[in-house]
Amino acid sequence: MRIFVAVPLPDELKEKLGNLGREIEQDGIKPVKPENMHMTLKFLGDTDERKLGDIEKSLREISFSRFICSAKGIGVFPSEKYIRVVWAGAESGNAMESLAEKVNDALQGYGKKEQFSSHITIARVKRRIELGAFLEKYREEDFGSFEVSRFELMQSELKKEGPIYSVLASFEAE
Repeated sequence: MRIFVAVPLPDELKEKLGNLGREIEQDGIKPVKPENMHMTLKFLGDTDERKLGDIEKSLREISFSRFICSAKGIGVFPSEKYIRVVWAGAESGNAMESLAEKVNDALQGYGKKEQFSSHITIARVKRRIELGAFLEKYREEDFGSFEVSRFELMQSELKKEGPIYSVLASFEAE
Protein backbone atom coordinates (compact mmCIF):
# COMPACT_ATOMS: atom_id res chain seq x y z
CA MET A 1 0.00 0.00 0.00
CA ARG A 2 1.15 3.55 -0.79
CA ILE A 3 1.30 5.68 2.37
CA PHE A 4 2.44 9.06 3.68
CA VAL A 5 2.22 11.23 6.79
CA ALA A 6 0.48 14.60 6.46
CA VAL A 7 -1.10 17.55 8.24
CA PRO A 8 -4.74 18.09 7.22
CA LEU A 9 -5.90 21.56 6.14
CA PRO A 10 -9.12 23.39 7.00
CA ASP A 11 -11.79 23.38 4.29
CA GLU A 12 -11.78 27.18 3.94
CA LEU A 13 -8.06 27.20 3.10
CA LYS A 14 -8.41 24.26 0.68
CA GLU A 15 -11.17 26.16 -1.13
CA LYS A 16 -9.05 29.34 -1.45
CA LEU A 17 -6.09 27.38 -2.78
CA GLY A 18 -8.36 25.33 -5.04
CA ASN A 19 -9.53 28.59 -6.64
CA LEU A 20 -5.91 29.44 -7.43
CA GLY A 21 -5.46 26.08 -9.10
CA ARG A 22 -8.54 26.70 -11.22
CA GLU A 23 -7.19 30.16 -12.13
CA ILE A 24 -4.13 28.63 -13.82
CA GLU A 25 -5.81 25.45 -15.10
CA GLN A 26 -4.98 24.81 -18.76
CA ASP A 27 -3.60 22.06 -20.95
CA GLY A 28 -0.53 20.75 -19.12
CA ILE A 29 -1.51 22.07 -15.66
CA LYS A 30 -3.45 19.77 -13.36
CA PRO A 31 -4.77 21.50 -10.23
CA VAL A 32 -4.91 19.47 -7.01
CA LYS A 33 -8.52 18.88 -5.99
CA PRO A 34 -9.24 20.85 -2.80
CA GLU A 35 -10.31 17.69 -0.96
CA ASN A 36 -6.86 16.22 -1.66
CA MET A 37 -4.83 19.18 -0.35
CA HIS A 38 -2.64 18.56 2.70
CA MET A 39 0.91 19.19 3.90
CA THR A 40 3.11 16.13 3.49
CA LEU A 41 5.48 15.57 6.40
CA LYS A 42 6.94 12.33 5.03
CA PHE A 43 6.22 10.18 1.99
CA LEU A 44 6.76 6.49 2.68
CA GLY A 45 5.65 5.14 -0.69
CA ASP A 46 4.82 1.49 -1.26
CA THR A 47 4.89 -0.17 2.15
CA ASP A 48 4.14 -3.71 3.24
CA GLU A 49 0.77 -3.72 5.01
CA ARG A 50 2.26 -5.90 7.78
CA LYS A 51 4.48 -2.95 8.82
CA LEU A 52 1.53 -0.60 9.45
CA GLY A 53 1.27 -1.56 13.14
CA ASP A 54 4.94 -0.72 13.75
CA ILE A 55 4.66 2.53 11.80
CA GLU A 56 1.57 3.60 13.75
CA LYS A 57 3.23 2.66 17.06
CA SER A 58 6.30 4.78 16.18
CA LEU A 59 4.12 7.75 15.22
CA ARG A 60 2.12 7.48 18.49
CA GLU A 61 5.36 8.12 20.41
CA ILE A 62 5.75 11.58 18.84
CA SER A 63 4.98 14.40 21.23
CA PHE A 64 4.14 17.86 19.89
CA SER A 65 2.18 20.92 20.90
CA ARG A 66 -0.49 22.68 18.85
CA PHE A 67 0.84 25.51 16.72
CA ILE A 68 -0.32 28.08 14.19
CA CYS A 69 0.61 27.81 10.53
CA SER A 70 0.06 30.55 7.93
CA ALA A 71 -0.39 29.82 4.25
CA LYS A 72 1.44 32.62 2.53
CA GLY A 73 2.81 33.30 -0.93
CA ILE A 74 3.02 31.26 -4.10
CA GLY A 75 6.11 29.55 -5.47
CA VAL A 76 7.20 26.75 -7.78
CA PHE A 77 9.50 23.70 -7.85
CA PRO A 78 12.14 23.33 -9.13
CA SER A 79 12.43 26.81 -10.72
CA GLU A 80 10.41 29.46 -12.56
CA LYS A 81 12.17 28.47 -15.81
CA TYR A 82 11.17 24.81 -15.40
CA ILE A 83 7.96 24.51 -13.37
CA ARG A 84 6.78 21.08 -12.21
CA VAL A 85 4.82 22.04 -9.07
CA VAL A 86 2.96 25.23 -8.07
CA TRP A 87 2.65 25.62 -4.30
CA ALA A 88 1.56 27.90 -1.48
CA GLY A 89 4.11 28.50 1.24
CA ALA A 90 3.49 27.57 4.86
CA GLU A 91 5.04 29.51 7.73
CA SER A 92 4.98 28.26 11.32
CA GLY A 93 8.08 29.65 13.00
CA ASN A 94 9.79 26.27 12.38
CA ALA A 95 7.10 24.28 14.23
CA MET A 96 6.11 22.39 11.04
CA GLU A 97 9.77 21.68 10.26
CA SER A 98 10.25 20.39 13.80
CA LEU A 99 7.22 18.10 13.49
CA ALA A 100 8.48 16.79 10.12
CA GLU A 101 11.87 16.07 11.70
CA LYS A 102 10.21 14.14 14.56
CA VAL A 103 8.22 12.10 12.01
CA ASN A 104 11.37 11.43 9.97
CA ASP A 105 13.28 10.35 13.09
CA ALA A 106 10.44 8.11 14.27
CA LEU A 107 10.23 6.43 10.87
CA GLN A 108 13.92 5.84 10.17
CA GLY A 109 14.14 2.88 7.84
CA TYR A 110 10.80 3.65 6.18
CA GLY A 111 10.86 5.62 2.94
CA LYS A 112 13.71 7.91 1.96
CA LYS A 113 14.92 10.74 4.16
CA GLU A 114 14.09 13.83 2.13
CA GLN A 115 14.70 17.50 2.78
CA PHE A 116 11.41 18.83 4.18
CA SER A 117 9.96 21.90 2.49
CA SER A 118 6.90 23.41 4.18
CA HIS A 119 4.39 23.89 1.34
CA ILE A 120 0.95 22.99 0.01
CA THR A 121 0.83 21.72 -3.58
CA ILE A 122 -1.75 23.60 -5.67
CA ALA A 123 -1.03 22.18 -9.13
CA ARG A 124 1.26 19.81 -11.00
CA VAL A 125 2.69 20.87 -14.34
CA LYS A 126 3.22 18.48 -17.25
CA ARG A 127 4.79 20.79 -19.85
CA ARG A 128 6.76 24.00 -20.11
CA ILE A 129 4.60 26.99 -19.10
CA GLU A 130 4.97 30.65 -18.21
CA LEU A 131 3.38 31.73 -14.93
CA GLY A 132 5.30 34.96 -14.26
CA ALA A 133 2.22 37.21 -13.92
CA PHE A 134 0.41 34.70 -11.68
CA LEU A 135 3.47 34.29 -9.44
CA GLU A 136 3.96 38.04 -9.19
CA LYS A 137 0.28 38.57 -8.33
CA TYR A 138 0.30 36.06 -5.44
CA ARG A 139 3.97 35.97 -4.35
CA GLU A 140 3.21 37.78 -1.06
CA GLU A 141 -0.50 36.90 -0.69
CA ASP A 142 -1.69 35.81 2.77
CA PHE A 143 -4.22 32.98 2.43
CA GLY A 144 -4.95 32.66 6.13
CA SER A 145 -3.77 30.85 9.24
CA PHE A 146 -4.88 27.65 10.90
CA GLU A 147 -4.11 25.64 14.01
CA VAL A 148 -2.22 22.40 13.59
CA SER A 149 -3.57 20.05 16.23
CA ARG A 150 -2.94 16.68 14.58
CA PHE A 151 -1.23 14.81 11.79
CA GLU A 152 -2.39 11.71 9.96
CA LEU A 153 -1.09 8.51 8.42
CA MET A 154 -2.68 8.43 4.98
CA GLN A 155 -3.13 5.89 2.22
CA SER A 156 -3.00 7.00 -1.40
CA GLU A 157 -4.74 4.88 -4.03
CA LEU A 158 -3.80 5.96 -7.54
CA LYS A 159 -6.78 5.97 -9.89
CA LYS A 160 -7.21 7.17 -13.45
CA GLU A 161 -9.25 10.20 -12.20
CA GLY A 162 -6.54 11.04 -9.66
CA PRO A 163 -5.50 9.82 -6.22
CA ILE A 164 -7.97 8.85 -3.54
CA TYR A 165 -6.71 9.51 0.00
CA SER A 166 -7.94 7.84 3.16
CA VAL A 167 -6.91 8.34 6.80
CA LEU A 168 -5.41 5.20 8.39
CA ALA A 169 -4.62 6.79 11.78
CA SER A 170 -4.70 10.22 13.41
CA PHE A 171 -2.21 11.58 15.96
CA GLU A 172 -3.28 14.45 18.23
CA ALA A 173 -1.16 17.21 19.76
CA GLU A 174 -0.74 17.24 23.53
